[in-house]
Amino acid sequence: MIYQYEIDFSVMYNDRVTTVQSATVPAQSLEFAKEKLKTEIKRRIGNCEISIRSASLQVSEDEKYSIMI
Repeated sequence: MIYQYEIDFSVMYNDRVTTVQSATVPAQSLEFAKEKLKTEIKRRIGNCEISIRSASLQVSEDEKYSIMI
């Protein structure tokens, strides 16, 4: 089953850190969602570090559950 994970993260590159951003990632598990997010960011930016701040599981448009990471 595919779930929707909302992940808040910052990207560090060229001695800069972005503000916290949010992305919704469809995946089978939180681990797959984090890996998909990291792969996509590195594809777009190149050499960088990703810091994941928080994650939640979206059950519906109005309902989501925070996940301890």
